[in-house]
Amino acid sequence: MPENRPFDSFQRRANELGDAIRSHRLAKVWLQRHLGKAVALDNTAISHFERGTHVPRRDVTLRIDQALGAGGAIFKLRDEMDDNPDSPRWQKFLSSQSGARTIYHVSNIMPAVLETPEHTRAALERGLEFYGGSLEDKLAYRAELRSTLLTPDPPRFGCVLWESALHIVTGGPQVMRAQLLHVIERSHEAHIDVRILRFADSAGLPDAGTAVVWTRPNGSMRAWRDESGSPGVFISDKKRVSNLALFYDQLRSRALDQEESRALIRKTVEDLYPCRLHTLPCP
Repeated sequence: MPENRPFDSFQRRANELGDAIRSHRLAKVWLQRHLGKAVALDNTAISHFERGTHVPRRDVTLRIDQALGAGGAIFKLRDEMDDNPDSPRWQKFLSSQSGARTIYHVSNIMPAVLETPEHTRAALERGLEFYGGSLEDKLAYRAELRSTLLTPDPPRFGCVLWESALHIVTGGPQVMRAQLLHVIERSHEAHIDVRILRFADSAGLPDAGTAVVWTRPNGSMRAWRDESGSPGVFISDKKRVSNLALFYDQLRSRALDQEESRALIRKTVEDLYPCRLHTLPCP
């Protein structure tokens, strides 16, 4: 009789991954021990993977995919599990942000918590081709993430945004105009501090991608960083977290102040997304 396994979206996809491993293994007429030997694991681990009770690491999944000659089909299922918001890692990130006292954010793209729904949809639609997952699940997740700054007692949010983020066209001129004006509007809220790091002031600085440092209710700090070649990593090591916090402070010291940042954003709006050229509303 088939094992009665919990049915939630993440578990369902873990089961799909396990079924794919099993079907490709059987197609090669391999036992679990044969696959285990090929990828330097014991057959018990393979059994857990196939039953969906354990999800293999990305590097292990790649070895399994290659050993079974799956042509990337197995790894694709694993890859999508990391990116969809029902995965434990993204639920952990949401929980950490909603429970934070302060959040410090460095990014070269528009911060998700400051996006308009239209900008979010356009960005996610464009990314589906590369990352997979469910668009509706991702939209719902982003809405929850935005809500962390909309509660009666929100965390203090400080953001250093590289000027390049203002030039990444997402969703067309109307969406971009509304998005940048939205950032200006939100920056007037007492708990939100947005600073722009101009092209001219970023010379010699490493592009850190996206990094987030937050203070938890007990005063301890944690971080998350979108590192090249990975979907992002949580950081708890005190020294690494401290270094990222120091990096944020250094960038903030080079960035424009709030009023200057608003002025630069508005100038970018009028230069790149003027309503007179795109028949856009002119707030």
